[in-house]
Amino acid sequence: MELTRDYKEPSPVIDSKESNALDYLTKRYNKLIEPGMIAKLGTKAGQLIPEKIKKIGSDIELNITEKELYIQMMNIIATGFKALEEQAARFSVSEKTILKTINKSFPIYQLKTFDEICLVRSYDLAKIVNDYRGKDTAFAAIEGGGTGAFGFWGLPFNIVLSIFLYFRAVQSIAMFYGYDVKNDYAEMVIASDVFTSSLSPTQDDVNNAATSIIGKIMVMGQAAVVKQTAKKTWIDMAARGGVPLLLAQLRALANKSAQKALQNVGAKGLENSLFKEAFEQIGRKLTLKTIGKAVPVFSGVIGALIDTAQMKKVLEFSDIFYQKRFILEKEDRVYHLLGKDGFVMDAIIVDEEQ
Repeated sequence: MELTRDYKEPSPVIDSKESNALDYLTKRYNKLIEPGMIAKLGTKAGQLIPEKIKKIGSDIELNITEKELYIQMMNIIATGFKALEEQAARFSVSEKTILKTINKSFPIYQLKTFDEICLVRSYDLAKIVNDYRGKDTAFAAIEGGGTGAFGFWGLPFNIVLSIFLYFRAVQSIAMFYGYDVKNDYAEMVIASDVFTSSLSPTQDDVNNAATSIIGKIMVMGQAAVVKQTAKKTWIDMAARGGVPLLLAQLRALANKSAQKALQNVGAKGLENSLFKEAFEQIGRKLTLKTIGKAVPVFSGVIGALIDTAQMKKVLEFSDIFYQKRFILEKEDRVYHLLGKDGFVMDAIIVDEEQ
C-alpha cells in the first residue's frame, strides 16, 4: 500500500498522551458499567406516569402481549429494513465526510485517503467523535419522543428504529477511527458485536467468543504493546499474547463470520442479517424495559428519556472500545501504511482456518 503523497511518520508513533489514555479509557468503562440512568429509567419509568393515566392505558396494554410485540418488531426488520435505512441515512457518515471533518478541524493532517486516519492522534479523533456523539444523542431524543407519543401503536417501530440508530451509530464511531465497516465486512461484524456488547456490557455472552474478547479488551489498561518496538505481522502480535493476541483473535473470528454470512445472504444483505441476529439477542429483554412507553402522550416524554440515555450509553461504549483499539493497533497500522514491512492481515486468518 502506498500513500497518495509524502507524509512524515508520526514521531513518536504513539505519544505519551495516547499511551496514558488507555488507563483513562478503562476508568471510563468501569464507570459506564455502574448502575446509571438506564437502570433507573428502566425501573422508575412507570412511576413517572400518574395512576389515572395508567388506568386509561391499561386496556391498550391488555391488547398486546410481549410475545406479539416481539413478533411485530421482527416483522418490521424482515419487511421494512429499507424504511429503517432511509430513516437513518441522514445520520450515517461517509469516508468523504470524515476526511473533510478531520482536515477542517485539524489542518495539520490534510488526509487524502481513508487509510491515512491511523496517522492522526487518537485524542484529536476523540474530539471529533465527541461532536458527532452530541448530534446522534439529540436525534435519539427526537425519534424517541416522536414515535413514542403513539404509545403501543408506535412502540414496535419505535424500538426497532431506535435500536437501528444505535447500530448505525456504532458503525459511525468505527469509521471515525479509521475502521471501514462499509467495505471491510469483518469490520462490519466487529461493529455488530460491539453494538451488542454496548447494550449489556456487564453480561458475558457465552455463545459469542467475539463479544467476550471485546469485554476483555475494554477492562484492560496500559498494555505492553505500546511500550515495545512494533512487530511486523499479526502472527508476531499473537505470539506476544495479551491484548495483541485478543485483537488478532477478534479479527480472525470476525473474518470467519463475515465469510459465512456472505455465503448465506451476500454483500447487500449483510447488514440486515447482522442487525437481525443482534436484535434477536436483545429484543425480548428490551421489550421488558420499554413497557413504560405504553401510554399515549406521556410515553413520548418517557420514550425520549429512555432512548436518549440508551444512545449515550451505546456511544460511550463504542468510543471507549474503538479509541482503545485505535491506540493499541496504531503502530502496526502506521508501519503497514508507510510500507515498513507492515503486518499481513490474512496470515493469521489463514492459520486459524487450517
